[in-house]
Amino acid sequence: MNSPHFLALSTGVPGPRYTQQEICQQFAAYQQVPERRARAMQAIFERSGVGFRHFMVPRDFYAVERSTAERNRLYMPEAISLGAEVISRLLQTSGYVPQDIDDFIVVSCTGHGTPGLDLHLAGHLQMRPDLRRASILGMGCYGAFPGLHRAAETARADRLVLVLCIELCSLHLQINDMADNVVSTALFADGAGAVLLGGERQSSRLPRMIDSATFCDYTTLDQMTFTLTDHGFQMYLSSYVPDLLSSQVRAFVDHLLENNGLSRERVRLWGIHPGSTKIVDYVQNQLDLTDEQVESSHRILYEYGNMSSVTILFVLEDLIACQHPEPGDYGVLLAFGPGLTMEAMLLQW
Repeated sequence: MNSPHFLALSTGVPGPRYTQQEICQQFAAYQQVPERRARAMQAIFERSGVGFRHFMVPRDFYAVERSTAERNRLYMPEAISLGAEVISRLLQTSGYVPQDIDDFIVVSCTGHGTPGLDLHLAGHLQMRPDLRRASILGMGCYGAFPGLHRAAETARADRLVLVLCIELCSLHLQINDMADNVVSTALFADGAGAVLLGGERQSSRLPRMIDSATFCDYTTLDQMTFTLTDHGFQMYLSSYVPDLLSSQVRAFVDHLLENNGLSRERVRLWGIHPGSTKIVDYVQNQLDLTDEQVESSHRILYEYGNMSSVTILFVLEDLIACQHPEPGDYGVLLAFGPGLTMEAMLLQW
């Protein structure tokens, strides 16, 4: 069976960029917490591994309490603007035009609307009326993988597939000083990434998809959640998540590689979704990876934060730019999310 190929990759973020210190200070000011509590919150922010983040919400948006309706009202126009920008850049660099796209898949978990973002963007970009569309919603940080799985199946039929991942996590900032909420507030950010897949390789700079794997632990559904409330989505990331992942990730990855006649030693490039710096460190330890092999994951977390489903595309882009893959090199992408779900993809340049 033909392996689908990455034909183009593009990423983007909203304009406003804030330091982690600025976000922490603003978050504490909204709540008027005592100085001692503010110092404790700052310690959590400093340990997150995040240095900067991009937010599309106005700086004073949370000076007053915001309902879910108010938050979601911003999602569609902002997502259309950022999504169109990233897709247009992708097509321009690849030499395609919107009318060339056969299938369009949108991945997101931070906003809703009907007609959906897929229809709005297809109309905005003047894609063909016979375009096949799909929306993958609510899957969290591993959402890019189901999108890429579906795209791969379609690309094997010689169709040109566009996948857009877009998350506006800043819409769901929660103004309370509970420890679990402070952890989430210290991590999540906004961004978008787009990938074009097809049946034939056009650039040695981009890989082909060889295989993938999924594992869901149904006993841990409460360890990572994204719950709809009257005031946006409440994100929850249990402190036990790194331990849960580290206990299972080695067998999970080795099984994928063994099915393809490989071992970890033969994989040069590793893209780990940086859900947090602790998650990257735990996975690095379990897979016996070098600091260089996880450098891209740490760098993206520091420069952009955790952008949920989008983040793995930023990591892949950084791997290509900084690790300079050569023909024949293998790579593995990993992401983790609600479920507790692990996703992996085996690539080759």
